Amino acid sequence: MRRIKLAWIPAVLLFAGMAFGQISPYNHFPFKDLIFPQVAAGGEYQTWITVTNRGTVIWNGTLKFYRGAGVPWSPVVDAVPLAGGTLAISISPGATTTYKVTLPSSTEAGYVMVQADDLDLTNFLEGNLTYYISSGGPITDSVGVPPSMPFVASSLPFEDFNAIALALVNADFEGRAASVKLKLFSDANVPQGPTKSLPLGNMEHTAQYLWQLFPGISLGRGRLEIESYVPISGIALTQVAGGQLSSLPLGSTTRTYSITTTSAEVSFARMTLWTEGFFVNGYFAATINGSTRLFAVMGQIINGELHLHFDGDNIDPAGYEMFGYIKTDGTFTPGQTPVTGTYYTTIAAESYIDSGSFVATLIP
Repeated sequence: MRRIKLAWIPAVLLFAGMAFGQISPYNHFPFKDLIFPQVAAGGEYQTWITVTNRGTVIWNGTLKFYRGAGVPWSPVVDAVPLAGGTLAISISPGATTTYKVTLPSSTEAGYVMVQADDLDLTNFLEGNLTYYISSGGPITDSVGVPPSMPFVASSLPFEDFNAIALALVNADFEGRAASVKLKLFSDANVPQGPTKSLPLGNMEHTAQYLWQLFPGISLGRGRLEIESYVPISGIALTQVAGGQLSSLPLGSTTRTYSITTTSAEVSFARMTLWTEGFFVNGYFAATINGSTRLFAVMGQIINGELHLHFDGDNIDPAGYEMFGYIKTDGTFTPGQTPVTGTYYTTIAAESYIDSGSFVATLIP
C-alpha cells in the first residue's frame, strides 16, 4: 500500500526544493568572481570597473584582461600600463574601489575577469562596469552594465537587427573550446537564415554586429537564440543613429521538458530549467490525482552531468517529508533530447527509500 501511495514521488523530486552538492573548483563563483565580456579603451572610449567587498575580511584577487583569441591584453589601469594583462588587487571589507581602464592610442576592445584568490566565505565581491564615451573633449554618453553570469543557453530579444552588437567570451575554467550555435528568428518566430556556428577557443573573445554575423539578412524586430555546451558569457549593446549606446545584458534562457518515470502514478509531469553560472534552477509541475502542483529545484552540472537536489514536503495529503536526488546518464546539454537518468528519494518519517529511472523530452 505504501508503494502505491508513494509511487509518484520520483517525478516530483525533479523539481521540489533546493540544495546543492560539492562544488568543483573549476567554476566561475558568483559574488567571488566577476566577468565583464566587453571592455573598450582608447579613442573615444574608457571603461570604469567599480567593485565593493561585502565580506568581513580583505578580498584579494586579480584583474585579468584578454582580447582576441585569448591573448593577454595590457591596457592602462589608473594611469599605469599593465604587464602581461594582469593586476593584483586587494579590497578591504566594506570598501569600494574604481579601476579606470584607458589607452592613449586608438580604440581596442577585450574583456576582463575579476578572479578571487580564495573560496573563503569571508569576502564577497559586487560590482559593475561603465563605458564612458567622449568626442574630443567632454563625455557625451555613458552605459552601465552588470557582471555577466556564464550560461549555456540564452535568448536576446531586439527591436532593430542592424543596431545590435554582440560580445561573447569563452572563459571556461576547465580550458575547453566552445562551439556556439546562433539562431536568428523574426518577431513572428520564423527562422532567418541557417544556424550560425561560431567556434570560440578557450579564453577567446569576439565582438560583432548581428548584421556581420548574419550577412544578407533584412530584419527589424526579432530575437537571437544562443546555445553552447561549454558555459560562455556575453553582453549586447544597441546603438541608435546618433551613436548613443544602451546595454542589453545576456542571461540564461529556459528549456522545458516533458517527463516520464518508471512510476505509473504520474499522469502529467513537466520541468523547466535554466542556468546561473554552474547552478541549475527551475520548476517542476506534476498532476497527481487530478491536482497539479508547482515545485522548485536547484542543482549543478558536474563533469558534464546534471545533478538536481530537493528537500521538502511532498504533494500527497499525508505530507511526508522527502529528500531526493537525481542525475542524468552521461553528458547533459541544453538542447539534448531525450535526457535519461536515475532518481533516489527518501521518506524520512517512514524510513523509506525508492529509486528508478526517468526520461525527459525537450519541448520545442
